[in-house]
Amino acid sequence: MSTTTVVSTGRRPSVSPLKQILRLTRTEFTLFVRYKTAWMFLFLPLLFAFLALQMPNDEVLPGFGMAEMVMLSMMGAISLVLGLGHVSNVFTARRESLVLKRFRVSGVPQVVIFGGIIGVVTVFSLFIAVLMGGLILMMPSGALPRDPLMLLVAIVLGSIAFSLMGVLITPLVRNAESAQMVVMVPMMILLFASGGIFSLEFLPEGARQVMSLVPSVPPGEMVQAAYTGHDVFGGSAGAQERSYLGLWGAALPSLGVMLAWIVLLALAVRRFFRWDPRQP
Repeated sequence: MSTTTVVSTGRRPSVSPLKQILRLTRTEFTLFVRYKTAWMFLFLPLLFAFLALQMPNDEVLPGFGMAEMVMLSMMGAISLVLGLGHVSNVFTARRESLVLKRFRVSGVPQVVIFGGIIGVVTVFSLFIAVLMGGLILMMPSGALPRDPLMLLVAIVLGSIAFSLMGVLITPLVRNAESAQMVVMVPMMILLFASGGIFSLEFLPEGARQVMSLVPSVPPGEMVQAAYTGHDVFGGSAGAQERSYLGLWGAALPSLGVMLAWIVLLALAVRRFFRWDPRQP
């Protein structure tokens, strides 16, 4: 009889970064549910969606009124509220309590640390988007998205960009309380710029073209296009209905803007993010 000798190397089996991100996202989900301040940021987009319902609903596109178009823009800005509000608050608190420093010295990759918080922002942004979709079904149009994939891509890209923006705010503040106050300024500016509070159709053409470079505008336009099936990237006035491929072709500039912002924000986070607590 032969015997088999098992030699232990003392090494743990390696876990892929994707699995680590999924595990940390699950943990972040649990912490989010227990965090009362996070619920405020979670339902803020629903408040703005309710306010949009009070607007005059004159038809802008076939089957879609002004109130519905503003609500669709707000759907693209859900991750803006969660990314800036929740992420900046949580990461500042963890930095000051040395949690981030312990993460870093424990060997957890940075992409996993940031990926977990981006994951939970994406999950809850999709959850609120489903609730808003239910509100739209109750409106006269009763519409479902013509292109669900574009809707999903818009929310995911927005979640990545605005979560990184929330991370980037943390070096500017000393504690979680000041983060809540400081973040309101860029949040409200970007919300107004997104078209999720008032329609951008009232702006002159030149101003609208400039606004299309603001990171909160492309997700809202992509959501509007995904629901209506029309090329609204140059504005709703005279927007033409497009085929599936034609709609994605029209969305390419908006996709490019979002990807450019994600790259710039990721580089800024790598350069300026603070892992150690601020000195008094």
